[in-house]
Amino acid sequence: MKYLIDNSNIPKAKQYPVILQAGVDYDAFCTLAEIKDDIASYVDEGANLYITSSYTGNGKTTWAIKLLLKYFDSIWAGNGFKIRGLFVHVPTLLNQLKNFQNPLSEEYKRNLLECDLVVWDDIASTDMSAYDHSQLLSYVDQRVFSEKANIFTGNIANFDTLAKAVGVRLASRIYRTSTVVEFKGKDRRGI
Repeated sequence: MKYLIDNSNIPKAKQYPVILQAGVDYDAFCTLAEIKDDIASYVDEGANLYITSSYTGNGKTTWAIKLLLKYFDSIWAGNGFKIRGLFVHVPTLLNQLKNFQNPLSEEYKRNLLECDLVVWDDIASTDMSAYDHSQLLSYVDQRVFSEKANIFTGNIANFDTLAKAVGVRLASRIYRTSTVVEFKGKDRRGI
């Protein structure tokens, strides 16, 4: 389990489950709890999830990490040293992909394509260049075609606006291949 977490790229401060109060998002939390209860099957099916909200700071990333940790908990026994899941902060990934002096390792890129589950955090949170778009589309596209599970988080709750931010092809892969769970609650940080 420690190997899975240490190699998942989950930020150290988020590696332990956080309790969230549902409030106005009770129904959304119930949907996510159902997915969490059978996360191994969800991943085996190559299912996708888009956790979205018009508001920031209301638990989207926390829930995505909860699901990733629960997946690790369900498969760690007998795993050996295989990377099974990754947490990817999309704006950071896009910056790293443009760093040609210190490029991402081929192993990381291979894991990004082949691991069981990737959390794509903060999708469409920054303006993307044509290069950014082509790189992100390539990774997401290959994972969707290979029926590898993905969890996307973002602050764009409708398809048309998402398509304007990331392009129709990428928006289709994110939004139309996923179970969409929308949070209505406002920012909870610091409460």
